[in-house]
Amino acid sequence: MTENTDFIGLISSFLGPTSDDVVSESPALLPSDAPSILKNDDEFDVIPSTRVVIFSKDRPWQLQQLLRSMKLTIGHYASSDDHDASFVQRVKIFIICRATTLDFVEGYEQIKQTYDQVDTHIKPRFLYEGEWMCQDNYDHASVTEDLENESFSFLLDYALNKNTDADDAYHTPSFVMFLTDDCVLLDSLEVVLVHAVGSLQYEHEDRRVFNFLTRLHPGISRCQTRDCISPSPRDWQYHSLVPYLNNFCTVDAHESIKKHDGVYIYKTKSSSIEFNYPFDLSGGVYRFEDVQMILKQIRTEDKERSNQNGLSHPNTFELRGHQAVLACDGDLVSARKTLSAIPSRPLMLILAVNRVQNVCNAPIAGSGEGRVTNSTTAADENDTTDPTDPSALLKLLQNGRNLDLERYLSTPYNSTHIGDLFLRDQSNVSQKFGMQTPSPDVSVLIPVHSGVDFASHSIASIILQCVDELHQTLDDKKIRPQPILSSMQIVIVDDRCIDGSIDVMIQSCKNVLASHPSIVLTVLDHRFGQTALEQEHQQQLQNHMQSTFSIDIDVVSSGPGVASALNTGLEHCRSNLVARMDADDVSAPGRLISQLTFMRVNPSVNVVGASAVIFSTKDGQINRDCSILPYCSDAPRGGNQCHIVRTSLPVLDPGFMSWTMLFTCTITHPTVMFRKSAIERIGGYDESINCAEDYDLWLRLLGEDCRSILCLPFVGVWHRKHNHSHSVTNSLEQKKEANKACHRAIEKLISSANDENDRSLENEHISTLKDPANATTLDSINNAARLLLKIESSFLHKNALRLTEHEVKLIHYDCDARIGELATIAVSKFGKDNIDHFKFNSSEGPCYAWRLWSDRCPDEQFQRLSLLCHLTTYS
Repeated sequence: MTENTDFIGLISSFLGPTSDDVVSESPALLPSDAPSILKNDDEFDVIPSTRVVIFSKDRPWQLQQLLRSMKLTIGHYASSDDHDASFVQRVKIFIICRATTLDFVEGYEQIKQTYDQVDTHIKPRFLYEGEWMCQDNYDHASVTEDLENESFSFLLDYALNKNTDADDAYHTPSFVMFLTDDCVLLDSLEVVLVHAVGSLQYEHEDRRVFNFLTRLHPGISRCQTRDCISPSPRDWQYHSLVPYLNNFCTVDAHESIKKHDGVYIYKTKSSSIEFNYPFDLSGGVYRFEDVQMILKQIRTEDKERSNQNGLSHPNTFELRGHQAVLACDGDLVSARKTLSAIPSRPLMLILAVNRVQNVCNAPIAGSGEGRVTNSTTAADENDTTDPTDPSALLKLLQNGRNLDLERYLSTPYNSTHIGDLFLRDQSNVSQKFGMQTPSPDVSVLIPVHSGVDFASHSIASIILQCVDELHQTLDDKKIRPQPILSSMQIVIVDDRCIDGSIDVMIQSCKNVLASHPSIVLTVLDHRFGQTALEQEHQQQLQNHMQSTFSIDIDVVSSGPGVASALNTGLEHCRSNLVARMDADDVSAPGRLISQLTFMRVNPSVNVVGASAVIFSTKDGQINRDCSILPYCSDAPRGGNQCHIVRTSLPVLDPGFMSWTMLFTCTITHPTVMFRKSAIERIGGYDESINCAEDYDLWLRLLGEDCRSILCLPFVGVWHRKHNHSHSVTNSLEQKKEANKACHRAIEKLISSANDENDRSLENEHISTLKDPANATTLDSINNAARLLLKIESSFLHKNALRLTEHEVKLIHYDCDARIGELATIAVSKFGKDNIDHFKFNSSEGPCYAWRLWSDRCPDEQFQRLSLLCHLTTYS
């Protein structure tokens, strides 16, 4: 047996997602030196034409809500003539409608007439399927006479190929987006298409993205339609859309386009369940020529099978589309290596509250299904609408009731299909999003030891969150009358800083806000006493009272060490909601507003984090320049180049995250926002810990409540790694302290009067469990497996009333994967000298980890057989 045999690779398809990262240097799949998105205008059409085809049957109200969520009206876009005439003018929307009763016909006509009268950039065109088109009472001006009583197949071809404008030079679309009427977008159609078209431009050698799946995001862990776990792809990588956005966005482009600038790309064949869904009519975006190829294949097969019609219904179209993708393997799949792309944050939901078709027996989602938290805002108790009955939803159309899109934005879901029907209550809008208190909306806590090269960019990324909110409030006055982030306190803690970083940060704030006089800035440096500043502060307070937006900066000193600095800073935080930040990191646009909104409506959650892009800035790196960073105009200039190392992707389900935290810290500290009162209640940061103070804090908090921490599925921070960063210079000490914190948490979890001296709690066994590849003996592997079972049992017992059924499944799945990893490493490292320990009929044999894997995962016999074949071959 050679030392280079990759046993881990043999079972990579069944091991669950790793702790918190995906290394960019995935083997032979998506090279780290591959371009993010093509940059040159010559290589792609920067603003391509796109067809959006929507399928709707007997659900006019849900169709109306989908169109409303697209934000098609003029007011949602910039006033720039260049922008108006560019992207949105090349988007054509066709809606294929089918109604079974006259009431539904009237509902569709009401929506059509509304959009005929409203000033929009994009006019949806209604195509009516079936005999109901013969009704003489309705005007079908949008459909020519020869389309009356036409089939679904004919209307689909019309929607994809019709040149709607005689003078339209872009009549052949470049891309096609499919939607069903139960979809709801969480951002404008423009933003969604920018992400989709940008990701479909990815190309490196012979690898190209085949589809963009709008409904997915990194937080998806459950398939509602099949009621099963949907594991994340192991090979996905974050790719920046900035090069594409820089080509696309004009100066006046809609601000939300610039906020979220990344997608995840992965190999479709290495994924499963929800992430392995090549042809999707609920938010799937494809190249036009690929859709035409699929249609051609379906029609060819229909000719060979004279009794079948694969284009008779949207659901049969989707089912046959899957088969066609496989049938076109030579031309389609192999040519693109079947890469898929998904957004880096939620862009769409599917309201699976009713069913109007009988082709697929998809289950209806119940209220609360897929939701991972219970927010304080409850559904309207006076509303008795039965969402399972499409006829009942017609009353909402008649009464002008709409979905509460803001609430969906602040509610995390672990599945794409959900059962919540949140209706907008006009009387509660200002109450939910206009909560004004004497204290600031949020306090941002930044300890500073060094980093003068990066400090300006770091604090600018915080200040500009408030600037973005100011602009958004001015643009959306009628939608959101009160700003979410109107007052901010920034607490800068001087942790023995001698390189001038703090002075640079304060000056940067002044420079940024110089062009925004409506935002009042107050700076109080407590290091030098407040007496000399009292008069100035009184004047600034008066300015605060006259301003809607204000930012206070408090500079304080602390004792040595990060934990001491954080505790000192907490004492000066005036808001109960505290956001962490480091002086060398960059906050992503919208981070504070997203977390602030979430914390306001989810009081049971004490800490909310986010995903992070880990990047480095080193001289000589030429992969990507700093233009991919948020707020790149404030990035440092010079020889430093930006290189994406990996992404930190914590799981969404809070109970499952609590489980994974027992083995490794899956939370990136600078991404969090927490409740000051909760941190103070458990004693704050432990100042005896120098490098793993955050991991210790989270474990103590989760020891009290396994649901107290949650991470939202969006990129909140770009986390910088450089030669002088704290985690790099103290990596060994950090690992040692993290192991001690882990040991204390596990010991507390499983300890009892009879277990105090249990040998399974030895440091060696915990270390092996955390890092099996470094196991030194076969006994340590077996003892780690025994310890894992004890941890699983204790965790499930302690939190039996707090875990959801799906979280329990996730824990079992993860435990099985860890056992499989232990068994695999046992074979790879110790099998050569202990071949009798591993038997295919593993009810026998002395290797406990191997037997345990066989007992818990009987369906994985092929993986075990492969391992044993390699073992006997190379022995």
